[in-house]
Amino acid sequence: MTIRFHESLGRLVAEAEAAGVLFDDATVVLRGGEGRLTLARKSLPDVKGLTATLQRTLGGYASNPPVIDGRMAAALVTDSAAVAVSVALPDGPRTVRLVDRRFVGADWMMSPAPVLETGPPRLVFSSLKGGVGRSTALAVLAADLARNGLKVLAIDLDLEAPGIGSMLLDASDDPMQDRRPDYGVLDYLVENGLGGIAEEDLFDFIGFSPFVEGSVEVVPVVGRVTDEHPETMLAKLSRAHVEDAGSSGPVSLARQVSEMVDRFAARAKFDAVLIDGRAGLAESAAPALLALGAEILFFGTDQPQTFRGYRYLFAHLLHCFGDDLGGYRAWREHLSFVQAKAPSSAQQRIPFRERLHTLCAEFLYDSESLAADGSVQVADFNFGVGDTGRGIPHDASYIAFHPDYAAFDPVAERTALDPDVYRGPFGAFLERAWDLLGLDRDDRK
Repeated sequence: MTIRFHESLGRLVAEAEAAGVLFDDATVVLRGGEGRLTLARKSLPDVKGLTATLQRTLGGYASNPPVIDGRMAAALVTDSAAVAVSVALPDGPRTVRLVDRRFVGADWMMSPAPVLETGPPRLVFSSLKGGVGRSTALAVLAADLARNGLKVLAIDLDLEAPGIGSMLLDASDDPMQDRRPDYGVLDYLVENGLGGIAEEDLFDFIGFSPFVEGSVEVVPVVGRVTDEHPETMLAKLSRAHVEDAGSSGPVSLARQVSEMVDRFAARAKFDAVLIDGRAGLAESAAPALLALGAEILFFGTDQPQTFRGYRYLFAHLLHCFGDDLGGYRAWREHLSFVQAKAPSSAQQRIPFRERLHTLCAEFLYDSESLAADGSVQVADFNFGVGDTGRGIPHDASYIAFHPDYAAFDPVAERTALDPDVYRGPFGAFLERAWDLLGLDRDDRK
C-alpha cells in the first residue's frame, strides 16, 4: 500500500518500536528537505533488518539509508534543531524528537520568542489572506496614536505585497515633497548580508509621514531607488529570503528580521512599533509571528477559508511546541483576533465569535481534566464562549465594513485619516489596540 506524507512518520515509529527501538533522548528522526526519513541512534539492534523493513514499509519516504548508528548518529542526536513532536499511533501518541530540514519554511520550526518586557511595545498585524484591511487598520492606528501625541514607528514586512509605504509616504518628482526614503526593508535584507548597514545609514531607510499630526516614522518595503529602478524589485526579492553567512554559521531570515527591527526600534524613544506582516503561510510570514516578541493581531473575515487557514497554522505550532517547548503556551496568551469587514450589528457578529471559540478550544486553550477523586481540574488557559476581555483570544475586536475604506488611499484622500471619519468603523478596534499596547487615552486628546 502506498504511504503518503501524513502517514510516513507514524509508520517509521511503529516499525522501529516493533524492532525494539526506544524513542527517548538518545533517538532522533531526520526528515530531509524532500520529505524522506532517517532514524538515528548511536546503538541500534539489527540495523540491517530494520533498514530492510523501513525501505519496504516507507517506500519513497525512506532515506538511503533509512537507519544510521554510530558516530554520525551520535552527532545528529545532539542537533539543536531537534524538537519534540507528538506522533499518533493506534494505541496512543508518542513523543518523538524530530529534525525537520526544509529547503524553504525553516523559520516555521523556530521557537516562539517571548514578548519583550523592555523597549517600546510591538504590535504585529497578520492575516491569512490579503484584502481584509490589515494594512489599512495599521495606518489608521498609527494616525490615531500620533494624533494623541505619541511617537510611532511603522515597519512593512509584507515583502511580496507592500502597502504601508504607499499609504503613508507621499511620492513626488519634487524632492522637497517626496517623503519616501531612498531604501526599504528589501534593500536592508539584501545589503546587510553583503557588507552590513552602518548605524549612520539607517536614516536612509526611514520616511516621515506627512498625513497625520504628530510623528509617524515609516520603514517601507521599497524606497525611492527601487521605484526609480523597478526592474530590480524581483531580483532583490529573491535574495532577501536567503540566509546570510554569519561568522558562526547561517543567519536565518527570522533572525535577520528580528535584528533589523531591533535596530530601527532603538533609534528613538518610540511609544509604539507597528509591524505589517506578510499575508498567508509563506516562509516570510514566520518572522513577524514568531521572532519579534510582539502582541499579535490576526485579521479575518467570517468565511470558511479564514478558519481553515488559521487551523493549519495553530495545528502546526501545537504539533511542534504544544508541550511548552519553545514557549508556545506563553506565545498564545498574546494573540488577539479582529473580525474584518464586520457587520455593524453585534448579533450578526456572534457566529464569527462562536467559530473562533471552537478553533481556540481545539488548538489554543487547555483542556479540563478529572482528578483522581473525580473532581474537575480547572485548566490554566481555558475560556467559555461568553468570556470577554484582554488576553482571551476568541473575544475578537472588529472593524465594521465601510465603503470609504474599500479603496483606502490617504495620499489621494486625506480625510480617510480624520478621526471623525475613522472612529465609526474603527472605534472598537482602536480601543483594543491601545489596550494591547499598554497605552492610556485618559490623559490625551
